[in-house]
Amino acid sequence: MKIEILDSKRIENRTWYLCKGNLLDYLNELKEDFYEYAIQRKIVKNQYLDSLYSTIKTGEPIPTITLTYNELTIDNIDDNRGVLDLSKSEILDGLQRSFRLWSYLKISNYYGQFKDDISNYRDFAKKVKDLNPLFFKSGVISTRLLKTIIENKEIENIKGVFDQSSIYITIWAGLTENEIIKKMLVLNAGQKSVSKTHQFELLFLHFFNAIERAGIGIKLFREKDKRANDIKKGKREIGEFMFSSVIVSLQSFVEERPLRVSTENLIDNDVQEVETDQSIYDLVFNTRYLIFFLSKLIKLDELIFEMNGDDGKEWFSKDTTLSGVFAALGQYINLSQIVDERELKERTGFVFDKFESVISNQGLSLNDFKQEYNVLSSRSVNIGTFIRKTVMEFVIVLLNEGEPTWSQIFEKVKNK
Repeated sequence: MKIEILDSKRIENRTWYLCKGNLLDYLNELKEDFYEYAIQRKIVKNQYLDSLYSTIKTGEPIPTITLTYNELTIDNIDDNRGVLDLSKSEILDGLQRSFRLWSYLKISNYYGQFKDDISNYRDFAKKVKDLNPLFFKSGVISTRLLKTIIENKEIENIKGVFDQSSIYITIWAGLTENEIIKKMLVLNAGQKSVSKTHQFELLFLHFFNAIERAGIGIKLFREKDKRANDIKKGKREIGEFMFSSVIVSLQSFVEERPLRVSTENLIDNDVQEVETDQSIYDLVFNTRYLIFFLSKLIKLDELIFEMNGDDGKEWFSKDTTLSGVFAALGQYINLSQIVDERELKERTGFVFDKFESVISNQGLSLNDFKQEYNVLSSRSVNIGTFIRKTVMEFVIVLLNEGEPTWSQIFEKVKNK
């Protein structure tokens, strides 16, 4: 893609560019899977973005797109002009805009290809669904839209409109993976579609990729995945968890208190609380230990399902349950006092075995938990915080070989 470089700045090991290019060239040269970039959020419905094409037709400029570039500098720069290889780029900000405009160009191209074989707009809609189901699933393209732009012949003008339009692009060249993630979080701050959970996932993305490659039988889901909502509701197979839930479990384990998804103080990849020694985080948040921890988590998941069926599978998939359980396990072995990886694995194995033993002998009484929870839902409390603390207290009593009841523990936490 040919670009005009309007401004540039070298900042330590990276370079910032402000560029101008042709919108049609940009859309034509995007990678076919550009919208599947690992750190980006999913395509979302947005009625304001859906009017973007109309904005371009009036000649108005669209907001700047921000890209990362894999090389240290843009290629073939001469007299403030250069060549941008979009196969080396990823979209940091502007995914939703890019996808909508790219979709319009694609359906225009499809229409030109199939025009002679189409008897009506409904036939064409079927072809579009077959060519790329995401167009309809995302809500960007609809049968009503196709009817309108085919009947008024606008579909044949789309390419020309884009060819007459410019696009302004900010490019960051030479960023590290962590710098890319920080840039994306800052650029998208305050946008509804970038949720706190999604931001949280990005901070630990390198662990996600390592776990996926390990092949230990666990399947982690990110918020952008199609089945994410089902997993959160417990509609899952054994070993399937939300990635953010697993990370919160580990943080609760280290902090010895139940935590929730939070991006505060994490933007600089700094996951420790002030009162917690960084060394224990270094021991826990590394690939070797994570694989070990997750292999134990799968066994525990299997046992809870074996004893409680689908109720157990649903209960153990919740953030509130996981953070409470692992806060208790961390407390029991006094995790903050562990000094090396060998001891960490030994103590972790011990506490998992201990917990499995006590719930095998005493059970979890999840029907009683449900009854207490249903009563709680009518009260004016922060339910998430309350349940995390309640689960932690229940597990602590179990580990200390007591015989807790959920009614006792709910009452205890209410009175604290």
